[in-house]
Amino acid sequence: MSLLERRQQFHFDIMSKVIYFIVFILSHTLIIDGQHVQTMPHQYACTSSSLTLRCPTGYIIVVTSAEYGVAKVDGSCIYTSGDCLADAMSIVSCIGDSVTCSIYATKKQLPECNNQYGSYIHIEYDCVPISINDSAKEYNVCQQNSTDITSDHGILKSPGSPSQFQLTIFECFRAIHVPDNKIVRLWLTDLYVSSAESNCPNDHVYVVDNVQTLRHCGTKRYAYPYLCSSTILIQYKTTTQSSFYRGMRMYFEIVDRSPNDNCPNGSVTPAPVTTTIPTDVTTAVPVYVVLGIASPLRSFQIRKGESHTLQCPANYVVAVRTNIYGVTPTDQCEDHDASKHCVLAIDPTFYCLQSCTYMYTGNRVIPSCSNKIAAYRYVEYQCIPLNTELVSPNTTCPADGSKFPIQIDSRGRFQSYRYDSPILRKMNCTYRLKTKPGNIMHIYALGISLTDYSSDCTKNKISFIEDGETAGADFCVERSYRLIYSTCSNEIDMRYIVTDDIMYSSNGAELYIESQARPSDWPCGKPLPTTPFVTPTAASLTNETSMFARDELETDICFKGTSTYTCPFGYTFIMIDAFYGVKKQSSNKCGFVQGDCVHDALPSLTICRNDAASCYMSYPTQRRLTQCSDNYADYLHITHQCVPSQPVGTPPPITMYDICDTNAPIANVNGVVTSPNFPTYKQTNTECKRSLVGMTDRVLKIWINEMAVSSDGVRSLTEESDEPDLIIYKNYDTKNLNDFEKLNPSIRDVCIEDYLIINAPHVAYVYCGTRKFAMAPICADNIDIQYKTTSASNLVYKGFKLYFEWVHKPMNILCDNTPLPSTTTPTNEVIPSWAQNLQLSPILSVQICLGTAHTLRCPRGSDYVLSIVSSSYVVTGTGLCEIPASNHCHQEASLGLTCTHSCFIEYIIPRPLTQCNAQNADYISIDYQCIPTRLPNSENPIDICASTTTDTIAINSGIMISPQYPILGAAHTCSKKIETLPNKLWMVFIVDLFLEGGSTIADTCDAASLNIYDGNDRIIRCGLQQPELVLVSCSNTVEFKFVSTHQALGYRGFKIFFQTIDVPSNWVCKPSGFTTPATQPTTRPPTTSSALPPSFQIAAYGGTTNNTRQYCKFPFIYQGNQQVSCLRTDPPSSLSGQTLREPWCSLTSNFDIDRQWGFCNIGVTDSTFYDICRSQSQSLRCPPGYIINVITADYAAKPDGNIGAGACMYDKNDCFQSDSITIQTMCAGQTSCTAYHLGKTLASCQNRPSAYLHIDYTCVPNDISEIRTYDMCNNNSLPQGDTRRGFIVSPNFPNTQKNLDCTFNLQTLKPYQDIYLYIIDMDLDSATFAPATCIKDRLIVTANNTVMEMCGRSYTKFLLHTCHSSVSFQLIRASDAKGRGVKFYFEFRERPPTEVCPVLYTTTVRPSTESTSIHTSSSPTLSSSSNQSYYY
Repeated sequence: MSLLERRQQFHFDIMSKVIYFIVFILSHTLIIDGQHVQTMPHQYACTSSSLTLRCPTGYIIVVTSAEYGVAKVDGSCIYTSGDCLADAMSIVSCIGDSVTCSIYATKKQLPECNNQYGSYIHIEYDCVPISINDSAKEYNVCQQNSTDITSDHGILKSPGSPSQFQLTIFECFRAIHVPDNKIVRLWLTDLYVSSAESNCPNDHVYVVDNVQTLRHCGTKRYAYPYLCSSTILIQYKTTTQSSFYRGMRMYFEIVDRSPNDNCPNGSVTPAPVTTTIPTDVTTAVPVYVVLGIASPLRSFQIRKGESHTLQCPANYVVAVRTNIYGVTPTDQCEDHDASKHCVLAIDPTFYCLQSCTYMYTGNRVIPSCSNKIAAYRYVEYQCIPLNTELVSPNTTCPADGSKFPIQIDSRGRFQSYRYDSPILRKMNCTYRLKTKPGNIMHIYALGISLTDYSSDCTKNKISFIEDGETAGADFCVERSYRLIYSTCSNEIDMRYIVTDDIMYSSNGAELYIESQARPSDWPCGKPLPTTPFVTPTAASLTNETSMFARDELETDICFKGTSTYTCPFGYTFIMIDAFYGVKKQSSNKCGFVQGDCVHDALPSLTICRNDAASCYMSYPTQRRLTQCSDNYADYLHITHQCVPSQPVGTPPPITMYDICDTNAPIANVNGVVTSPNFPTYKQTNTECKRSLVGMTDRVLKIWINEMAVSSDGVRSLTEESDEPDLIIYKNYDTKNLNDFEKLNPSIRDVCIEDYLIINAPHVAYVYCGTRKFAMAPICADNIDIQYKTTSASNLVYKGFKLYFEWVHKPMNILCDNTPLPSTTTPTNEVIPSWAQNLQLSPILSVQICLGTAHTLRCPRGSDYVLSIVSSSYVVTGTGLCEIPASNHCHQEASLGLTCTHSCFIEYIIPRPLTQCNAQNADYISIDYQCIPTRLPNSENPIDICASTTTDTIAINSGIMISPQYPILGAAHTCSKKIETLPNKLWMVFIVDLFLEGGSTIADTCDAASLNIYDGNDRIIRCGLQQPELVLVSCSNTVEFKFVSTHQALGYRGFKIFFQTIDVPSNWVCKPSGFTTPATQPTTRPPTTSSALPPSFQIAAYGGTTNNTRQYCKFPFIYQGNQQVSCLRTDPPSSLSGQTLREPWCSLTSNFDIDRQWGFCNIGVTDSTFYDICRSQSQSLRCPPGYIINVITADYAAKPDGNIGAGACMYDKNDCFQSDSITIQTMCAGQTSCTAYHLGKTLASCQNRPSAYLHIDYTCVPNDISEIRTYDMCNNNSLPQGDTRRGFIVSPNFPNTQKNLDCTFNLQTLKPYQDIYLYIIDMDLDSATFAPATCIKDRLIVTANNTVMEMCGRSYTKFLLHTCHSSVSFQLIRASDAKGRGVKFYFEFRERPPTEVCPVLYTTTVRPSTESTSIHTSSSPTLSSSSNQSYYY
């Protein structure tokens, strides 16, 4: 190259670099229009590189879209037409107020793009202002009475945001109104509040328009979607304090509405205006203010787009009494009438002070009213005074325990002792409220704060107890102004109890009390009625001379109703069962009828817990039932009983026994057993024991009339339930409880020093704390009752009283007194290979039939502990204990098992299952696992506090213990990490953990704890924990941290087992830098525009369809007559009277006019998808003659755990966990059914809550006359010619004959045909409970070089499809065969000639019965069907 050429090249290189530099500067220079949002140019970056987003000072980055792309052009890092795209928002973490944000584009395989690696990422983002020069455009979300927001842009903040976070006293809201030709664009530029609890109930920001409600809590930055309404409501609430929280900040802009925005009709609402009902602001002084009393009951009604301001005079506040949404028959606003309208009463969503504004945006859907939108909102309220005279004494309780009298002449204000002091004081006072004879009293809450924010009133409460009652209505948290109680008469006891004074946000109770003349129709003991539901009081019983347990009675209490029941003198009232119910038909009378949706209520009821004859029952606050589609319960149904408590008359008709008086056995048909001096508490210090001697052909029933002893403070229990604190299962070798505990010293860690034990030969029920309930019958010849108390007396402890009765054994109770199996390992038992090597066991299963017992046992004795994975009661539907099958009805149940190395379980007393039509369970199904307690080769466990060369340990499995385990020594704070390869994860199991907890009310671990860190996630454990799997990690590194603040005697510390597993291909989180192929996802099909789901419709072809996908229209008019099904003669294009191979139908509702038709495709229908939101249900339907085939039933969890607004929507990045057994049990093989999403915690999705239930199903022919049936044992009758489909059945199905061995060969009829095969029904006896053994009846199916051997039962499902090949069946039936036989459905489908069949290898599988294991996936389970699918 010449010198001139080199100089020219040099100058060219310099100019190129200058131009490149200028382009670089220009490409990173931001031009912002004033203080408005600027949508930035799209940004791209190749994978395995970083991308930096930039905004100018005063702006922050809000990413609106992030996508991975697979480039068609090799080496390209920008989008071109035809590239495959996948969502990538999970890699975005721009949440700070920085002007830059770096995003690393991880190289990742994309299931949406055939598992190809992403080539690049594509980011779209906005630069959004975080400050405004004009302070008039910055608004406070909690400043309700300020002027409307009318500026074209601005910022909306929470009080004190961001540096001085403040709690809200009530729900704050602001509305933004724009003209109809405008919309509001909205960005959430900062949110940091608590994210505790699901659905963000106590800390949140809502954005509401007439189409959607968007809910957020925790930490969030978000660009809101297109908001249709011209009135946008923003609600904000915070109740949880933290020094880290910042509150909320939003930016908004008003822009022109798009002319084609596809918003639904009515979504654009006018700006709210004050309703024509006058507001309650008057210039004259109202009479009630002059008198200093509460105002009369007031009401107002608003319709869509209206608002109403409630204004009370100075020193008065608003107390809302009723908040109702109403649906009218005309869907137009009418005057409120609860007897004519379908109404829904809810608690107020925000709290009023002196004034507040109610508005109705017009989009409230009422599920209990056929999902219609409410036409109006109706509110009743009062103005109540704040500063009336104090009538309460500012003193402690009287020393002698007497009641403190308080006289209410007209009105008065009560304050607890040292009210508003930051520290509660332990008290147990009774105040006697009294007013004039003939009057009653209304009691309003001005503020009750006794348990911080907890609604558990067990420790601290204020109660109102009518004369003759032993318990009443309890209150512990009321932070709004409202009427809480109205008395029956002019006198009442008010008890103020504080037993736990360690509360940080509680200040006592303040009440306003007002006297009023008793109305003539006054319903006793509840707030003023607003609906006409009144439950009459039950009549009292008469006293009797012979004393036995009375018959059980049932009572329905309607919402806001009451019932008082009084047993005869000498008897105790006991609740046996209770549930809330939602009426199946709104027109039904208030009360339980079969078919109502119900939810257990007994554990939540805290009334009538003493040894008393009377009980005042009420239903004052309407309960929303998650299991009943989030509807409010219409009634409370209570089953109760009167049982003897003390003898009445001479001679005494019943005997009283003191458990500590003697150890002589009690040989009587019934009696009452008490602790010494009951109800006066007395320490026993040693154990007292009495035996109840049994009677022939009888079983024992025990009722605990009352129990109140110490619970040892080990853990916080739901003491109002009938579940024991501990169940100890014994065996034949060690039936003595003391001997059994000596052999198993760690079996009992609760109720150690204070307890009541009901000790049967093979099982012992251990109780402590406070109880009152009825036990299930016990089969035994002899029962021991053991009692011990060592705790010092206090005002709560009483001891116990129980009533027992030997009753005639019902026919359905099976009492087997034969010796039960030993829990010791037999000498000839084969030790499985995993136990020989001291490895973790696989998940094991066992079935326990009614009337039998079983011992769950891990091998090698103390070398393993047993962990219960799941347990459920099961109804087979035949009344027999059958081989477990997926079509059985399952109801999950906690068996209260406390297992170490083994568990003895007996199923003797039939258990009726509410979820299975109250049928008795035929067997119990249990899954369990054995966890090793020591390592092979005598390896030592790792002491978490021991000195090591490194605190990071690289091993594949191990055991870690606390110092000096099993003794908990001095205070410690130490940690260690375990690390494995990047393609591995950790499973962590608790083997044993017994650490001192913190406050049992606050449920904290401040005294001692084990902390497990997995990346940014943390698990904390303290107290007593059973063996269980606690973590499947997201990282290949896990850290353990142990904290103990002091030495605590009686605690063991902890032992944990951990081991590595390969990263599952469908795992939602991966170790850093590791990628793995994921299963192929189910992509979301387009939404169908049909009014009916595709699976409920019959597709049409030929005729006038013009080769487009169309459906038959039923009913349709043909020759002047209405037709409701496909016609089998006279097609429009054929000669009259010609019979068709396939019927035909009309494509419109009137064939005579439109002449549009097609042949009916009577095969498998198109697929329908549903996403079922939490607490919702969905009907699955098939046409007549078809049955449901469930393809997918997957629960889905969002990556951020969101279950609120926007969560109920399919996204391919969600985590999916298949649990299809429930849906298949209910729906497979049915013509229609209802699927429910009751909400689940998904263990395989890092214990995140389910956001929706994703269901995909088709409908398969079952009884279609045009489809021919072929005999499986007759090869002389095979499909011929143009056959497209058929049924294959065993001979004489469903009465298949015995002693068979026959084959059937199903051949394809044309080249390039595939066979699709469905099981319609299968019922073959396997004669064994083994999971994969078919030793008697069986069906052998051979296809694609694969041999499947099947027996047992199967639900309707797709089985297989071939590739240009045939299917052969071999049916084998023994001479003593059982079961109906088999029925299959098949279709011949065309395969493109160019599609190559995969290379097949001969394999054999032996699925005897359907697997019930949980399948997890990063995407819903794929359908094997090639049917066209629609999302509906």
